[in-house]
Amino acid sequence: MLLPLGLLTGSCNTSGCTDNHSALPLMGFYDYATGSSVTLDSLDLGGVGAPGDSLLVHSGEKVSQVYLPFRDGVSSSSFCLHYDYKLQGLDNPAFDDIITFHYDAEPYFASSECGAMYRYVIRDVEYTRHLIDSIAVIDPVVTNVELERIQVFFRTASTDADDDDYPQEGAGV
Repeated sequence: MLLPLGLLTGSCNTSGCTDNHSALPLMGFYDYATGSSVTLDSLDLGGVGAPGDSLLVHSGEKVSQVYLPFRDGVSSSSFCLHYDYKLQGLDNPAFDDIITFHYDAEPYFASSECGAMYRYVIRDVEYTRHLIDSIAVIDPVVTNVELERIQVFFRTASTDADDDDYPQEGAGV
């Protein structure tokens, strides 16, 4: 009788489930000129039109990556990046960048340990290009596997030719 009880208690663990129990895309920040990871410390990042519009990152936090909560009841989620770099004159909302992800939300049974969740398939990305140079989607299928799927490349310096193009719209997956 001891053996069946041990089997029952052994099957109720979460060791087969990754730490990330939800499908949240991980977005990393990079320098477009060097391709190296950058840490931002004067950035406010929050959802646009999301319930509560809460900030995901507050100015003063040092971040090189952030998880983005996609909404499952709609086919797109938008995020605003506000740069709080006063000395460079970039704390003006006119320089805010908006990133909009268009995706399909699909119910997905991950495993008996993790249960069911949504996974997202990114179809398209639209973004302004005030400080963002480009965005790369490394893997458009977002599951609960901890993997950086989105890379945002920032311009850290501009040339005179670049100044003629402000503001720009960009898109790409």
